[in-house]
Amino acid sequence: MAEERQISEYGEFLKHLRIDKREMLKNMADKLGIKSSYLSAIESGNRDIPPALTELICSKYNLSDEECKKLHEAELNKDRKLVQIDMEKINSNRLAKEVVLNFAGKAANLSDEQLKEINAILNRK
Repeated sequence: MAEERQISEYGEFLKHLRIDKREMLKNMADKLGIKSSYLSAIESGNRDIPPALTELICSKYNLSDEECKKLHEAELNKDRKLVQIDMEKINSNRLAKEVVLNFAGKAANLSDEQLKEINAILNRK
């Protein structure tokens, strides 16, 4: 018998947002530029969250800072098997590629302090 996944905190947030905005799954998916079947799979916890989806949701739905923070937390709480990085935008930048590939290969071995430093750099505006 196939293992049934429980809906994630992230999926719950999306479903409630859709209901609050009185949108059908297809309408939300169209607004986010993804297929409705993919959005449904994200809601049900059967697919990983694409890298830019959270920011896109915050933007398209004009979520408050508090709501965006809650959605980001839900994303962090979701277990992931894989994260894909779109390298197309940085293929011409050798240093950017090197940084991304180095980080991907070594992130698990970095100390909390090193990760905090990297996170602070990445979150600078």
